Amino acid sequence: MTLRTLAREIRDYPATALFSLIWVLVFVALLAVKMREQPSPGWWRFLVLGIGDGHRFGDLTLRELGRGEIWRLITCTCVHYSVIHIALNLLAFYLLGTLLESWYGAPQFIFIYGVTGGLGNLVSALIRYAIGSDQNVHSGGGSVVIMGLIGLCAVMGWRSRTAMGSDLGWQMCKALGLTGLLGIAFRGYIDNWGHAGGAFVGSLLGLMHRWFLRQYSRPSAWGMGMVSALVIAGCAIAQVNADRREAPLRRDDSLRKELYLSEVAYRNLRAAPALLDQQADHRLLASRLDALAGVLDQGATRSDYRRLRELAGAAATGVLSEAEKAEFKQRAGALSAQLRGELKVRLREFWKERRKTDARNR
Repeated sequence: MTLRTLAREIRDYPATALFSLIWVLVFVALLAVKMREQPSPGWWRFLVLGIGDGHRFGDLTLRELGRGEIWRLITCTCVHYSVIHIALNLLAFYLLGTLLESWYGAPQFIFIYGVTGGLGNLVSALIRYAIGSDQNVHSGGGSVVIMGLIGLCAVMGWRSRTAMGSDLGWQMCKALGLTGLLGIAFRGYIDNWGHAGGAFVGSLLGLMHRWFLRQYSRPSAWGMGMVSALVIAGCAIAQVNADRREAPLRRDDSLRKELYLSEVAYRNLRAAPALLDQQADHRLLASRLDALAGVLDQGATRSDYRRLRELAGAAATGVLSEAEKAEFKQRAGALSAQLRGELKVRLREFWKERRKTDARNR
């Protein structure tokens, strides 16, 4: 696709292009956050299984919906968890979105996006709540909207009574059936109730096909599009505000985790010289030091830690000289003293943040 073709597609189908861009930007932001939290998630998770939940970006759980975070019914349509997830959804959304936007225009397509996404996820949430599903399961992705578009096209084609319309309806019915089979085969990875909710709402909108065509370019169509765009933008703003409110809690959790890991590392380093002196299997010492890599194998402690790990590995396979034992104890003592200082700093930060949080909650 050339730049000229891309520019023409954006000009002809601005709503489809805008939503697709939002999906990509949200995925890139989610990936950046997860890479900072877990630098090496693994290629399989990145490409297929998913890099983790998208709570900060507005994905949906029944628990959050029960707390009144209703904006997530819309924002979750922009959250994708893996490359294959967003790639397949973008392909389907582009094909269907450009088709429907050419029929109804950008304003009405924005309205259809909001209705299929919001109401489709609401129907899904009500069903999952009724059958007692886990309230902490995260769901997200544009497939709810896509299934709504498929449902709309299926009903429209069925009611058109033309050969082309019937063929479109039949193709959409096959897509619904194939999606259902994939949902059964990969039940743990596909939001079947979300797909069903989107298809149901989209099918109802398909009954309004002729009405949508009559509204094309009318002020009412622009009004629907503007109201829908404002609602979607309001949902995004609500999620940004919620994320800001949760920032102190995330900082508190991060400090707790850092304190715990630093304390474990400190205690293991204090015990390391005694383990070296014991006439026991020194592979235990080596394995304990391996477990501290996440804390010590970085920054100013990296060189001392790696030398310490090298000496522990040598002790596990042979006998250290007295000089090497003295070096091991000296480096372990230096690292433990450095960690003790860092622990004091982190403790001060932790209690400072706690005081701020308590003052904010009063």
